[in-house]
Amino acid sequence: MIRDMMDSNEYQLWEGKPEKVTYIIGNPVMYVVALVWGAFDFAFIGMMFGVGGGLPMGFGLFMIPFFLLHLMPVWIAVGGPIYRAINWNYIHYVLTDKRIYIQSGIIGRDINVVEFMAISEPEVNVGLIEKLRGCGTIRLTPGVYRDRQGNQRTTNKGALLHIEDPYNVYKRIKQMSVDIKSDIHYPNALRPEENPGYNTKYEPK
Repeated sequence: MIRDMMDSNEYQLWEGKPEKVTYIIGNPVMYVVALVWGAFDFAFIGMMFGVGGGLPMGFGLFMIPFFLLHLMPVWIAVGGPIYRAINWNYIHYVLTDKRIYIQSGIIGRDINVVEFMAISEPEVNVGLIEKLRGCGTIRLTPGVYRDRQGNQRTTNKGALLHIEDPYNVYKRIKQMSVDIKSDIHYPNALRPEENPGYNTKYEPK
């Protein structure tokens, strides 16, 4: 699907997808939270039903849906890896000489296109699981800005999750972003053969 969106003169330079095990595991902190949460809830349920051989029927009918809802962190921890195992098959990253494509979506294919001009202060993040699995995440436009009302907002348009060799991919993206931005602001035809300001040394007064 990504190739159908590419321009006729656009060339693919790199493609990848998340490292499978790392992506399916997700955030390990969630499992710790779910374990503690579930242990507390199940202990409370056992304690209630253990007193007096059970609960009044009306009270029990109320508590069952309450705890089913209250155990939501446990259901998320259990269902999350199943969802991600399916979703992994549909994630695809493509780097071209013009832009970056990020494909995802189980039901429908969502493709996020990040132009090199939109990339601002990209960064590489490597978590514990990523370190063990030899991968990392590149966030293309992390940062903070203020909206028209003056409220502080965070932006993160596009991320290449858990990819292998993240630092080399990062260097390639950063260099291409700088080159394309420079070419737009200062086209090749207008560049002097020599730039006397390039090696200018700043002398503080």
